[in-house]
Amino acid sequence: MWSSRDLALVIIISVVSFVYSTLVSQLPNLITGVPGLNYLFIFGHAIFISLGLLMYEGRRWRFLLQNILVMFLTLPTFQTGAPLDVLARMPIIESSFISDLIFTSIYPLFQKRNRLLWWSIIVTVVFILQNAIFISLSMLLFYSSEAFSSFVSVYLMLLPIIIAEATCGALIGYKIWRKLEKTTIIN
Repeated sequence: MWSSRDLALVIIISVVSFVYSTLVSQLPNLITGVPGLNYLFIFGHAIFISLGLLMYEGRRWRFLLQNILVMFLTLPTFQTGAPLDVLARMPIIESSFISDLIFTSIYPLFQKRNRLLWWSIIVTVVFILQNAIFISLSMLLFYSSEAFSSFVSVYLMLLPIIIAEATCGALIGYKIWRKLEKTTIIN
């Protein structure tokens, strides 16, 4: 059973991620109209992904719920596509489901060996890369070829920056989690 603490944590992280999306992350797409340019500010999302997964401590479906809430909150924004386009946001759910299923299963292995920093980095980078793959598949199947080729070319051009930002964001999320772990807030 889920505790009220877990639900509150999921909601808080989802709302903070939505605020970041609204105020920062969607700006490149809004200003230029180029799909995929919002990956330029993936740094903040990487922090929330890493922090959330570490705070959930390997408990299943919290990360999926977090991203379902983020999907619904970002529905009226340009974060992952046109406003009110549910189809454009489905890759978030797909990649969250797979990541939650796989990475919460291997969490105990990393925790037992005291390697949660590496787990956090791996999960964050893989989730962001996997999400882009699902977005590409969705664009290939349901959108124009121009939108697909534009997204893929921008994404591939930004790939080194995306990986670097995801790694740094995961590291900062881990550091924040370590600080919070020492307080009575999450214990």
